[in-house]
Amino acid sequence: MINYTGSTCLICNEKFKNGDDIVVCPDCGTPYHRSCWAKENRCINTTLHETGASWQQQRREKAEAEAQAIIDQNRGTSSQQVRIELPGGQSMFFDAADPCCGMSPEEPMEGEKLGDVANFVQKNTLYYIPLFRRFRDTGKKLSLNFTCVLFPQLYFAYRKMWGLALLSVVLLLVCDIPSLLLSQLTMLTNTELMQQFSTMYGMDLSSMFGGLTAFLQAHEAFLSTLSVPLYLLNLLVRALLCLFGNYLYFRFVIKSVNRIRSHASTPQLRNTLLRTEGGTNLWNVIGCAALGYLAQFLFIYAVMLFCQMAA
Repeated sequence: MINYTGSTCLICNEKFKNGDDIVVCPDCGTPYHRSCWAKENRCINTTLHETGASWQQQRREKAEAEAQAIIDQNRGTSSQQVRIELPGGQSMFFDAADPCCGMSPEEPMEGEKLGDVANFVQKNTLYYIPLFRRFRDTGKKLSLNFTCVLFPQLYFAYRKMWGLALLSVVLLLVCDIPSLLLSQLTMLTNTELMQQFSTMYGMDLSSMFGGLTAFLQAHEAFLSTLSVPLYLLNLLVRALLCLFGNYLYFRFVIKSVNRIRSHASTPQLRNTLLRTEGGTNLWNVIGCAALGYLAQFLFIYAVMLFCQMAA
């Protein structure tokens, strides 16, 4: 059923409201107030009768033209236009290069302006800006971030959220401790592999890591038992970050934009800081991955030193 609310009666030029008594032309579908139709006793939308078109088609074309006019006025004609189908057979266009996704830059967003938020996000605003508006309007915090299932620390580093990136590295390292130590035990007890390493490096690695090997063998059963709850904890952490990762980014963006606005003395400086402190950084991903491997190495090295001192 067509919703006529907000459309205009061509006779009285007033918009239809919920509960209005509406009749439509049986030929073209143009809606009128019943009282207005009674006065004219005919459809005055003669253009549609002459062309054989319908009122629904006319309304759709008009909405598309108005949306296109707004895009051309605010951003200029662009070849990066995206079309979104709306309920009722309507559709809208907006410029994919527009960081605000066709929305007003002055729209309030948790005490900040949507334009400032979009300038901070920079990459993939087509996904994040509508999502942030949903967080704001509904108060809901759940969404799906599948990157956080596999590489939560890399996602946070990519979005310059170093606090959460480092916390994720630590949590995942703790969850991986049993499997990490058991894998080391498997390698150290592989006689052929250790002989190859000893020949390669010109030293007896078996004796060098003898204390670590003995320690791991003595605690192998405990590590195997501990690996089960920590594996489940690992899955729980990843599931929670998958569900709340986008909301955590939303809060990070709002907090960062608020801090920048409070410290920037001029609009030019604010825009510069938004662009430099926001956005993404691929080098952060590489650095965070290297940090994770370094943390594993340092942990194994610390355990080895502990075993040597305890021997």
